[in-house]
Amino acid sequence: MNVEPTGIVLVDVCTIQTEKCVARQPAPITVVWTLPGRVQVNVCRPCLEQQVRLGEWEIRGAKIERRADVAVYSPDNRLQLVVEVKKRPRTQTDLKEWASRVRRNLIAHSGIPSTAYFLLAVFPDTLFLWKNSDPFDIEKAPDYEAGVPDGLKAYFNELPSSPDSASGYHLEMVTTSWLRDLAKSARSNDPSLQWVYDSGLYDAIKNGSVVMQAAIAA
Repeated sequence: MNVEPTGIVLVDVCTIQTEKCVARQPAPITVVWTLPGRVQVNVCRPCLEQQVRLGEWEIRGAKIERRADVAVYSPDNRLQLVVEVKKRPRTQTDLKEWASRVRRNLIAHSGIPSTAYFLLAVFPDTLFLWKNSDPFDIEKAPDYEAGVPDGLKAYFNELPSSPDSASGYHLEMVTTSWLRDLAKSARSNDPSLQWVYDSGLYDAIKNGSVVMQAAIAA
């Protein structure tokens, strides 16, 4: 959906109320129009950015904060992997198409820089990996689509609820823990990790550092 900011800021309740909402009670929000019908929507800044990250909204010329749910650096401190953590959309039938739209919006609105790898973790069951992300190829389909690896599933027991109902914060935590373990581990014969090895991701992040909710300057 195309959305047009009006520049109007007022104190009200956010209409969208994602899990990142800061205006469930009256607070500063901005007014946007949905296009082409020009329906008014009151939205707080975190929810506006989340709608863009989810691929639900497109705002021409809009810029969102460069940050990653999880960022992974090589041992020499080069950014190798940006990870976006999402829940499977309830109304989306073509998951790969939705995943590609999320990546496209993040690149188009400067939400992520160009990195060697971009991973979209869609809980509870699917991971999409793009190799050698190119900001000029924003329509590129994922290079790999895989089920959640066994090592990541092992962390589901630490969640306060099932993966499809856990908060985004808790899902980011388990993803971070899994990637830290993966970066420190020796190569294995685990078939659920074959795409990690084939893509070169394992070699890129081996012995590197993993940071959750990282601001990205690159």
